[in-house]
Amino acid sequence: MSENAAQEKFGNWLKPASPGLFGLPLGGVVISCAGLFFGLLSLMRGLLLLALVVLVGTALVVLLGVVKFGGRTVAGKATDALSLASRKSTGSAFYVTGALSTLPPEDAERLPGALLDVETISGTDGLGRPYSLLHHKAVRQLAAVFGCSPDGAAMQEQSVVNAQVANFGAWVSSLSVEDGLTGATIVVDSASESSAATCAAIRDDVAPNAPAFAKEVLDHAVGTLPARSAVMNVYATMVWDAPALGATEKDVSSAVAEVAARLPGQTQMLAAAGAGSPTPLVEEDLAHVAQLSYQPMRDQEMALDALHGRRAVQDWEHAGPGFFDDSQGRVVFHDGVASMTLMMTVPPGAHITSRSFDRVFGPNAKFLRKRVALFYRPVDPGTGAKTVDRLVKTADWKMSTRKGRPTSFDRATKAVAEKTEEELTQGARLSLFSMMVTVTFAPDEKSYRDALNQVKSIMNQLIMPYRFVEHAGSAAFHTTLPFGILPWKYSSTPLWMEGVL
Repeated sequence: MSENAAQEKFGNWLKPASPGLFGLPLGGVVISCAGLFFGLLSLMRGLLLLALVVLVGTALVVLLGVVKFGGRTVAGKATDALSLASRKSTGSAFYVTGALSTLPPEDAERLPGALLDVETISGTDGLGRPYSLLHHKAVRQLAAVFGCSPDGAAMQEQSVVNAQVANFGAWVSSLSVEDGLTGATIVVDSASESSAATCAAIRDDVAPNAPAFAKEVLDHAVGTLPARSAVMNVYATMVWDAPALGATEKDVSSAVAEVAARLPGQTQMLAAAGAGSPTPLVEEDLAHVAQLSYQPMRDQEMALDALHGRRAVQDWEHAGPGFFDDSQGRVVFHDGVASMTLMMTVPPGAHITSRSFDRVFGPNAKFLRKRVALFYRPVDPGTGAKTVDRLVKTADWKMSTRKGRPTSFDRATKAVAEKTEEELTQGARLSLFSMMVTVTFAPDEKSYRDALNQVKSIMNQLIMPYRFVEHAGSAAFHTTLPFGILPWKYSSTPLWMEGVL
C-alpha cells in the first residue's frame, strides 16, 4: 500500500564567521583600525606624509587582501595567476606518463599531483571481503573506498526515503565521534555510457542449446536497445589519520588493522543510509575508476574488456593518464578530452528536499562524464560548541551594529544559530561540508559552450553561489575523484581562522 508521506525539508546551514563591521570580517576590521590609529598618531605628530602613506597603504591592503570580489580577493586571484604562470614556466603544468615521462621509471605511469605519492595496501576484513586502502604518505592518511549501489528515490516510497535520509544524517553525525577519522566524501559519478557491454552480456547468457527462434527474437530485442544508457556510480570514501590509529613513520600495520576492523561497521551504517550493498573497492577497481575518469571515450572498450575478465590496467601504479595539461586555467586537457571544475562557495539559499539535487547528480548528455563530490569535515564536540557559540555572538553583533532595523535575514540567521546551539546541547554533532562538480566533455569550442551553459543551468536552479576553479584545474579534478583527497589537509589555515579571514 502506497504511503503519501511528505518530503522532508532541509536547510538552515551556517557559514563559519566572526563579528565584523561594515561588511568587513574581523581581520579586515583589525587591519583598518590599526592603520587608522597609526595614521592619526602620525598626523598628531605633524608627519603628514607618513600619515598619508599609512592610510593609503591600509586602504590598499584591505581592498586587495580582504574585500572579496566573486568569492576571491584580488590578492588571492593574483597569487593564483602567478602560481599558474610559474608552473607553466617550469613545465610542471604538463604531466606526461609512459616512455616520454621525465619521472623515475618506477613512477612513470602513476597518477599526478597529490596522488603521485599514494600507494595501495590490500587485505581482508572481518567479513572475509578483500579491500585495498589508499595510503596518502604525504599527509599520513589511510582511505577506504566503498562502491555503493543505491536504489534511488524514484524507486522507493517517500517514507523509506525519509528514513534513509535520517540514517544518512546519523552517519554524518557519527563522523565527529569516531577516533582518528579526519573526513569523508561521497562521489556521484554519472555518464551516458555505451550499451555495448550490456548487449554482449545478454547475448553471452543465452544457452547454447536454446531454440534458434528464441535466439533470433532475443537478438532482435537486444538490437532495439538504445546505443547509450544512463549510468551512475556512487562511492563513499572514509579517511583516517594513520598516526592517531597507532601508525609510525616506518610502520602503518597497526593503523591498517584498525581500519580493517572498522570496515564492517561502516558498511552497515552506509547500507542503512540508502547505499545499497556497500563493498570495499580493491586495487583493480580503483585503477579502473581512475582510467575511466581520464579516458571516458573508451567506456565501451573498457566495458567489453571487463565483461571478458580483461582490464588494460589492473594495478594502481599504472593507472595514470597518458598526459594531463593544466596550463590553460579553467579547462584542463587529458587523454583526448577536457574537464572543468566548479565549487560551492555558500550553501543553498533555500530549503532542499531529497529530490532537489536530482539534476545535479543525474547523467546529462551534454557531458561525457560528471562527478559530484560532497566533502564532510567532522568537528569534535568541543570545537563544535565553540564554533556555534561564536556564530550566536556574531548574529547578535550584526543585529546590534546594523544601521537601521534588523532585517528578516538577520533574525533568521540568529534563530538558526540559537537552534543549532540548542541541538548541540541535546547530543547533535557539527560537521562542515562542501561540494565540487567536475564535468568532462569533448575538447572543442562547441562542446565547451554546451557544457558551460548546461552546468550553469544545473547549479543556478539550486540557488547556491559557486565559482569555477580558474588556476588549479589539476588539483580540483583529482580532488573530486573518490580517492580520499581532503582539501583542508593541504591547507595551513586553521579552522578558527576561516571566519576571521
